[in-house]
Amino acid sequence: MLGVDVKVAVASSLLTIVVTSAFSSSVYLRERLVNLKAALSLEPTTALGAILGANITVSLPSGVVRRILGFGLIAVSIMIILKPLLRAEEAEGVGRLRNLHLGAAASFIAGVASGMLGIGGGVLKVPVMNLIMSIPIREAVATSSFMVGLTASSGGIVYLAKGLVDPVLVLGLALGVAPGATIGAKTLKRLKPTYIRLAFSLVLMYAALRLIGW
Repeated sequence: MLGVDVKVAVASSLLTIVVTSAFSSSVYLRERLVNLKAALSLEPTTALGAILGANITVSLPSGVVRRILGFGLIAVSIMIILKPLLRAEEAEGVGRLRNLHLGAAASFIAGVASGMLGIGGGVLKVPVMNLIMSIPIREAVATSSFMVGLTASSGGIVYLAKGLVDPVLVLGLALGVAPGATIGAKTLKRLKPTYIRLAFSLVLMYAALRLIGW
C-alpha cells in the first residue's frame, strides 16, 4: 500500500513486533500474567521455525502459504468461539502444562508462519496454548505477547543479514504501535475471559481474510 517491497515490509514488521512485545510484556510481567514455564518450553521450537520461515520467504513467493494459513485461521477462530461449549473454561493461574510435545510442534509451525509472513505468530500461539495446552485465554494472550518478541527477533536476524530492513520504516511503525501495545496490555487485566475470547476470534478472522486477500 505504501509502495514498499513485500520482503522489506515483512522484515520491518518483524522488528516492529519486537518493540511492541517489549512494551506489552513489561505490563504483563508486572501483573504476573505471563506463564514463563510455557514460554521457555515453547520458544526454542518457535524460534527455529521463524528462522526457517524467514529463509523460505527470502527465496520463494509465499502466496500459497498465505492462503493456507488464512483458511487455517478461520477454522481456529471458530474453535476459539466454540471452546466454552465443548468443555468448561479453565481456572485462572499457572498450573501443569498439558500436551507439551504437541504444543511445541504446533509452535514450530507458528514460528514458520511468523518468519514467512512478518507476523509475531501470536495469532497461532494463543490458540496453541489455549486449545491444545489448556492455558486460560488471558494467560495465553500475555504469554504469547512475551514470546512474539523473541520469535520476531529470530526471523528478523535473517532479514537483517540480507539487508532487507528499512530502519526509517521500523522507527515510524514502532512509534505508532508502542502506545497502543501498552494500553492494550493494561486493558487485558480488566476484561472478562469471554470478551477476550470474542475479541481475539474477531482479530483472527480479520487476519485470515487479509491473508487470503478478501
